[in-house]
Amino acid sequence: MMNRPWLLALPAALALTLMVAPGMTSAGADDAGNSIYLSAGFTPDPTTLALEIEARIDAEAEVSPDCHGFISGEQPDVDVYYNAGFFPLILSARSDEDTTLVVRAPDGAWYCDDDSGSGLNPSIRFGEPVSGNYHIWVGREVGPGPATARLSISELYSE
Repeated sequence: MMNRPWLLALPAALALTLMVAPGMTSAGADDAGNSIYLSAGFTPDPTTLALEIEARIDAEAEVSPDCHGFISGEQPDVDVYYNAGFFPLILSARSDEDTTLVVRAPDGAWYCDDDSGSGLNPSIRFGEPVSGNYHIWVGREVGPGPATARLSISELYSE
């Protein structure tokens, strides 16, 4: 039998070339972290992702004075490629710790939040989101170290 390693790569290459239809969701991991592809009206809503982070970089010093907490690094924890429609885009995180969100929107603007969600959880709402890549970091408010969190992506509500 002939050895054909390119056959093993074929499913991954095909998956990268597929377009996601409106209302559909697709998620996968890559070397830079997690990538999620969503179109307006996606299901399930919310789409959630469990994260294990190693918060070590001070977001206030490295990103913006408006940001709080510590994030993992230069690469985002999650990239959300969003095809916008008529719905808001709501990003929130839930953890047993005081967590923060740092988001770079498709237009390059930075958005940060600490406690706008329930309890000590962060939430950022884009009332009129644009299509594109939302780079998302989930951080720890209390200082560097490991943490677990659940990122929620919704068009309906915040965690």
